Amino acid sequence: MASPVAFLSLSLASLPLLAAALGCDRPGRSVGPAPAPPSVAPAPAREGAAQAADGGATPAAAARDAAPAAGDAAAAVAGASPLRADAPFVELPVEGFPTAVVSVPVGATARRPVLIASHGNYDRPEWQCQVWRDIVGDGAFVLCPRGVARTDSPSASDVRFTYESNARLEQEIDAGLAALRARFPEHVDPGAALYTGFSLGAIMGSAIAARRAALFPRLVLVEGGHDKWTPATAKAFADGGGQRVLFVCAQAGCGAAAAAAAARLDKAGVLARVARSKEAGHRYDGPVAEETRRALDWLIDGDPRW
Repeated sequence: MASPVAFLSLSLASLPLLAAALGCDRPGRSVGPAPAPPSVAPAPAREGAAQAADGGATPAAAARDAAPAAGDAAAAVAGASPLRADAPFVELPVEGFPTAVVSVPVGATARRPVLIASHGNYDRPEWQCQVWRDIVGDGAFVLCPRGVARTDSPSASDVRFTYESNARLEQEIDAGLAALRARFPEHVDPGAALYTGFSLGAIMGSAIAARRAALFPRLVLVEGGHDKWTPATAKAFADGGGQRVLFVCAQAGCGAAAAAAAARLDKAGVLARVARSKEAGHRYDGPVAEETRRALDWLIDGDPRW
Protein backbone atom coordinates (compact mmCIF):
# COMPACT_ATOMS: atom_id res chain seq x y z
CA MET A 1 0.00 0.00 0.00
CA ALA A 2 1.28 3.50 -0.80
CA SER A 3 2.45 5.65 2.08
CA PRO A 4 -0.03 8.23 3.49
CA VAL A 5 2.14 11.06 2.12
CA ALA A 6 2.35 9.58 -1.34
CA PHE A 7 -1.36 8.78 -1.35
CA LEU A 8 -2.18 12.32 -0.21
CA SER A 9 -0.05 13.78 -3.03
CA LEU A 10 -1.77 11.61 -5.61
CA SER A 11 -5.20 12.53 -4.27
CA LEU A 12 -4.51 16.25 -4.39
CA ALA A 13 -3.05 16.05 -7.87
CA SER A 14 -6.14 14.25 -9.16
CA LEU A 15 -8.65 16.48 -7.37
CA PRO A 16 -9.99 18.32 -10.46
CA LEU A 17 -10.82 15.03 -12.21
CA LEU A 18 -12.43 13.59 -9.07
CA ALA A 19 -14.51 16.68 -8.48
CA ALA A 20 -15.73 16.68 -12.05
CA ALA A 21 -16.63 13.02 -11.87
CA LEU A 22 -18.48 13.19 -8.56
CA GLY A 23 -19.80 16.73 -8.61
CA CYS A 24 -19.61 16.83 -4.81
CA ASP A 25 -17.42 15.51 -2.02
CA ARG A 26 -14.06 13.95 -2.63
CA PRO A 27 -13.96 10.14 -2.42
CA GLY A 28 -12.77 8.36 0.68
CA ARG A 29 -12.00 4.87 1.90
CA SER A 30 -14.09 2.70 4.17
CA VAL A 31 -11.08 1.55 6.18
CA GLY A 32 -8.19 3.75 7.27
CA PRO A 33 -7.82 7.50 7.02
CA ALA A 34 -8.75 9.14 3.75
CA PRO A 35 -6.17 11.74 2.80
CA ALA A 36 -8.34 14.62 1.65
CA PRO A 37 -11.58 16.17 2.93
CA PRO A 38 -14.59 17.28 0.93
CA SER A 39 -14.33 20.81 -0.44
CA VAL A 40 -17.99 21.30 -1.26
CA ALA A 41 -20.85 21.53 1.19
CA PRO A 42 -23.35 18.69 1.34
CA ALA A 43 -26.73 19.30 -0.23
CA PRO A 44 -28.66 21.85 1.87
CA ALA A 45 -31.51 19.42 2.48
CA ARG A 46 -29.11 16.90 3.98
CA GLU A 47 -27.38 19.46 6.18
CA GLY A 48 -30.67 20.97 7.30
CA ALA A 49 -32.14 17.61 8.24
CA ALA A 50 -29.13 16.78 10.40
CA GLN A 51 -29.18 20.20 12.07
CA ALA A 52 -32.84 19.71 12.92
CA ALA A 53 -31.88 16.51 14.71
CA ASP A 54 -29.58 18.46 17.03
CA GLY A 55 -31.90 18.16 19.99
CA GLY A 56 -31.75 16.84 23.47
CA ALA A 57 -29.01 17.29 25.98
CA THR A 58 -27.54 15.32 28.78
CA PRO A 59 -27.31 17.13 32.13
CA ALA A 60 -24.16 19.02 32.99
CA ALA A 61 -21.67 16.49 34.28
CA ALA A 62 -19.18 18.11 36.58
CA ALA A 63 -18.25 14.74 38.03
CA ARG A 64 -17.30 13.36 34.62
CA ASP A 65 -15.08 16.35 34.02
CA ALA A 66 -13.60 15.89 37.45
CA ALA A 67 -10.77 17.94 36.94
CA PRO A 68 -7.27 16.96 37.79
CA ALA A 69 -5.22 19.76 39.34
CA ALA A 70 -3.64 22.04 36.77
CA GLY A 71 -0.16 20.88 37.69
CA ASP A 72 -1.12 17.23 37.33
CA ALA A 73 -2.79 17.82 33.97
CA ALA A 74 0.31 19.45 32.55
CA ALA A 75 2.83 17.08 34.06
CA ALA A 76 4.98 14.83 31.92
CA VAL A 77 5.31 11.15 32.73
CA ALA A 78 8.77 10.53 34.13
CA GLY A 79 10.55 7.94 32.05
CA ALA A 80 7.68 7.33 29.62
CA SER A 81 8.79 5.32 26.64
CA PRO A 82 8.34 6.91 23.20
CA LEU A 83 4.84 6.42 21.85
CA ARG A 84 5.05 3.89 19.05
CA ALA A 85 2.56 3.34 16.24
CA ASP A 86 2.78 1.73 12.82
CA ALA A 87 1.18 4.81 11.27
CA PRO A 88 0.21 8.30 12.47
CA PHE A 89 -3.48 7.32 12.32
CA VAL A 90 -5.01 4.50 14.33
CA GLU A 91 -8.51 3.09 14.62
CA LEU A 92 -9.75 3.22 18.21
CA PRO A 93 -12.49 0.83 19.39
CA VAL A 94 -15.02 2.80 21.46
CA GLU A 95 -17.40 0.95 23.74
CA GLY A 96 -20.99 1.35 22.59
CA PHE A 97 -20.06 3.32 19.48
CA PRO A 98 -18.40 2.85 16.09
CA THR A 99 -14.62 2.91 15.87
CA ALA A 100 -13.06 6.37 16.14
CA VAL A 101 -10.05 7.62 14.19
CA VAL A 102 -7.09 9.06 16.11
CA SER A 103 -4.02 10.96 15.01
CA VAL A 104 -1.31 10.00 17.50
CA PRO A 105 1.81 11.97 18.49
CA VAL A 106 4.32 9.39 17.34
CA GLY A 107 7.49 9.40 19.43
CA ALA A 108 6.05 11.45 22.31
CA THR A 109 7.78 10.82 25.63
CA ALA A 110 5.50 13.09 27.68
CA ARG A 111 1.79 13.69 27.94
CA ARG A 112 0.07 15.41 25.03
CA PRO A 113 -3.26 17.28 25.12
CA VAL A 114 -6.31 15.96 23.28
CA LEU A 115 -8.08 17.75 20.45
CA ILE A 116 -11.60 16.56 19.60
CA ALA A 117 -12.36 17.02 15.89
CA SER A 118 -16.05 16.54 15.04
CA HIS A 119 -16.95 16.37 11.36
CA GLY A 120 -19.86 17.86 9.45
CA ASN A 121 -22.91 16.17 7.99
CA TYR A 122 -22.23 13.76 5.11
CA ASP A 123 -18.57 13.82 6.11
CA ARG A 124 -15.92 11.45 7.42
CA PRO A 125 -13.77 11.37 10.58
CA GLU A 126 -10.72 10.40 8.53
CA TRP A 127 -10.87 13.73 6.71
CA GLN A 128 -11.07 15.73 9.92
CA CYS A 129 -8.16 13.84 11.43
CA GLN A 130 -6.02 14.40 8.33
CA VAL A 131 -6.61 18.15 8.26
CA TRP A 132 -6.02 18.58 11.98
CA ARG A 133 -2.88 16.44 11.97
CA ASP A 134 -1.56 18.75 9.27
CA ILE A 135 -2.20 21.65 11.67
CA VAL A 136 -0.98 20.28 15.04
CA GLY A 137 1.36 17.47 13.93
CA ASP A 138 2.66 15.42 16.85
CA GLY A 139 1.79 18.14 19.36
CA ALA A 140 -1.51 16.52 20.35
CA PHE A 141 -3.80 13.54 20.05
CA VAL A 142 -6.60 14.24 17.58
CA LEU A 143 -9.69 12.19 18.43
CA CYS A 144 -12.26 12.10 15.62
CA PRO A 145 -15.63 10.58 16.60
CA ARG A 146 -17.36 8.73 13.77
CA GLY A 147 -21.08 9.16 14.45
CA VAL A 148 -23.58 7.13 12.44
CA ALA A 149 -23.47 6.08 8.80
CA ARG A 150 -25.79 7.77 6.32
CA THR A 151 -28.01 5.48 4.30
CA ASP A 152 -27.57 7.75 1.26
CA SER A 153 -23.77 7.40 1.17
CA PRO A 154 -22.27 7.35 -2.34
CA SER A 155 -21.32 3.67 -2.14
CA ALA A 156 -20.39 0.84 0.20
CA SER A 157 -16.74 1.82 -0.22
CA ASP A 158 -17.43 5.52 0.40
CA VAL A 159 -19.59 5.68 3.53
CA ARG A 160 -20.46 9.13 4.90
CA PHE A 161 -21.47 9.96 8.46
CA THR A 162 -23.54 12.30 10.58
CA TYR A 163 -24.38 12.72 14.28
CA GLU A 164 -27.80 11.90 15.71
CA SER A 165 -27.91 14.67 18.33
CA ASN A 166 -25.58 16.71 20.47
CA ALA A 167 -26.46 14.51 23.44
CA ARG A 168 -25.43 11.38 21.58
CA LEU A 169 -22.24 13.01 20.30
CA GLU A 170 -21.41 14.05 23.87
CA GLN A 171 -21.72 10.42 24.98
CA GLU A 172 -19.56 9.26 22.06
CA ILE A 173 -16.86 11.78 22.96
CA ASP A 174 -16.86 10.69 26.61
CA ALA A 175 -16.54 7.04 25.57
CA GLY A 176 -13.82 7.93 23.07
CA LEU A 177 -11.80 9.84 25.65
CA ALA A 178 -12.04 6.90 28.05
CA ALA A 179 -10.86 4.51 25.34
CA LEU A 180 -8.00 6.83 24.33
CA ARG A 181 -6.78 7.18 27.91
CA ALA A 182 -6.94 3.42 28.40
CA ARG A 183 -4.95 2.74 25.24
CA PHE A 184 -2.25 5.39 25.81
CA PRO A 185 -2.22 5.84 29.60
CA GLU A 186 1.31 7.25 29.74
CA HIS A 187 0.85 9.79 26.98
CA VAL A 188 -2.69 11.23 27.12
CA ASP A 189 -2.97 14.43 29.15
CA PRO A 190 -5.86 14.05 31.63
CA GLY A 191 -6.85 17.70 31.57
CA ALA A 192 -9.24 19.72 29.46
CA ALA A 193 -9.58 18.96 25.76
CA LEU A 194 -9.67 21.39 22.86
CA TYR A 195 -12.94 20.99 20.93
CA THR A 196 -13.09 21.63 17.20
CA GLY A 197 -16.03 21.11 14.90
CA PHE A 198 -16.98 21.79 11.31
CA SER A 199 -20.53 22.74 10.32
CA LEU A 200 -22.78 20.21 12.10
CA GLY A 201 -19.90 19.34 14.43
CA ALA A 202 -19.61 23.03 15.31
CA ILE A 203 -23.35 23.38 15.87
CA MET A 204 -23.49 20.41 18.23
CA GLY A 205 -20.20 21.30 19.88
CA SER A 206 -21.50 24.72 20.90
CA ALA A 207 -24.34 23.08 22.83
CA ILE A 208 -22.01 20.52 24.42
CA ALA A 209 -19.42 23.09 25.46
CA ALA A 210 -22.04 25.38 27.00
CA ARG A 211 -22.80 22.66 29.55
CA ARG A 212 -19.30 21.07 29.69
CA ALA A 213 -17.07 24.14 29.76
CA ALA A 214 -14.71 22.56 32.30
CA LEU A 215 -13.86 19.84 29.79
CA PHE A 216 -13.98 22.08 26.69
CA PRO A 217 -12.92 25.59 27.74
CA ARG A 218 -11.47 26.44 24.30
CA LEU A 219 -13.21 25.89 20.97
CA VAL A 220 -12.56 26.16 17.24
CA LEU A 221 -15.86 26.38 15.36
CA VAL A 222 -15.47 26.23 11.57
CA GLU A 223 -18.35 27.34 9.35
CA GLY A 224 -21.01 26.80 11.99
CA GLY A 225 -22.05 26.97 15.62
CA HIS A 226 -22.37 30.74 15.88
CA ASP A 227 -26.18 30.78 15.99
CA LYS A 228 -26.16 28.68 19.18
CA TRP A 229 -24.47 31.38 21.25
CA THR A 230 -27.37 33.17 22.86
CA PRO A 231 -26.69 35.42 25.85
CA ALA A 232 -27.81 32.55 28.10
CA THR A 233 -25.50 29.92 26.57
CA ALA A 234 -22.61 32.40 26.49
CA LYS A 235 -23.10 33.09 30.20
CA ALA A 236 -23.34 29.35 30.98
CA PHE A 237 -20.08 28.74 29.12
CA ALA A 238 -18.35 31.60 30.93
CA ASP A 239 -19.68 30.56 34.35
CA GLY A 240 -18.54 26.98 33.74
CA GLY A 241 -14.96 28.00 32.99
CA GLY A 242 -15.10 28.72 29.26
CA GLN A 243 -12.09 30.72 28.13
CA ARG A 244 -11.77 31.26 24.37
CA VAL A 245 -13.75 30.63 21.18
CA LEU A 246 -12.29 30.90 17.69
CA PHE A 247 -14.76 31.10 14.81
CA VAL A 248 -13.32 30.32 11.38
CA CYS A 249 -15.34 31.35 8.34
CA ALA A 250 -14.91 31.01 4.60
CA GLN A 251 -18.17 32.70 3.60
CA ALA A 252 -19.45 36.22 4.18
CA GLY A 253 -22.68 35.05 5.84
CA CYS A 254 -20.74 32.96 8.33
CA GLY A 255 -18.43 35.87 9.09
CA ALA A 256 -21.27 38.26 9.94
CA ALA A 257 -23.09 35.75 12.16
CA ALA A 258 -19.84 34.73 13.87
CA ALA A 259 -19.00 38.36 14.63
CA ALA A 260 -22.37 38.76 16.38
CA ALA A 261 -21.78 35.57 18.38
CA ALA A 262 -18.28 36.72 19.31
CA ALA A 263 -19.74 39.96 20.66
CA ARG A 264 -22.17 38.01 22.86
CA LEU A 265 -19.35 35.85 24.17
CA ASP A 266 -17.14 38.88 24.84
CA LYS A 267 -19.97 40.47 26.81
CA ALA A 268 -20.23 37.32 28.91
CA GLY A 269 -16.51 37.45 29.68
CA VAL A 270 -15.22 34.89 27.14
CA LEU A 271 -12.48 35.89 24.71
CA ALA A 272 -13.70 35.37 21.15
CA ARG A 273 -12.26 36.00 17.71
CA VAL A 274 -13.36 35.54 14.11
CA ALA A 275 -10.80 34.39 11.53
CA ARG A 276 -11.80 34.87 7.89
CA SER A 277 -10.21 33.00 5.03
CA LYS A 278 -10.73 34.11 1.47
CA GLU A 279 -14.14 33.20 0.06
CA ALA A 280 -13.81 29.45 -0.35
CA GLY A 281 -17.27 27.96 0.14
CA HIS A 282 -18.44 25.67 2.91
CA ARG A 283 -15.23 23.77 3.63
CA TYR A 284 -12.51 23.23 6.22
CA ASP A 285 -9.48 22.25 4.15
CA GLY A 286 -7.22 24.33 1.90
CA PRO A 287 -7.32 28.07 2.67
CA VAL A 288 -9.67 27.53 5.61
CA ALA A 289 -7.21 25.15 7.27
CA GLU A 290 -4.40 27.63 6.66
CA GLU A 291 -6.40 30.41 8.32
CA THR A 292 -7.12 28.08 11.23
CA ARG A 293 -3.42 27.33 11.57
CA ARG A 294 -2.56 31.02 11.69
CA ALA A 295 -5.18 31.76 14.36
CA LEU A 296 -4.48 28.74 16.55
CA ASP A 297 -1.66 30.42 18.49
CA TRP A 298 -4.19 32.92 19.84
CA LEU A 299 -6.54 30.14 20.94
CA ILE A 300 -3.94 28.11 22.85
CA ASP A 301 -2.08 31.10 24.29
CA GLY A 302 -1.50 30.60 28.01
CA ASP A 303 -2.01 26.82 27.97
CA PRO A 304 1.45 25.37 28.79
CA ARG A 305 0.56 21.93 27.46
CA TRP A 306 0.69 23.28 23.91
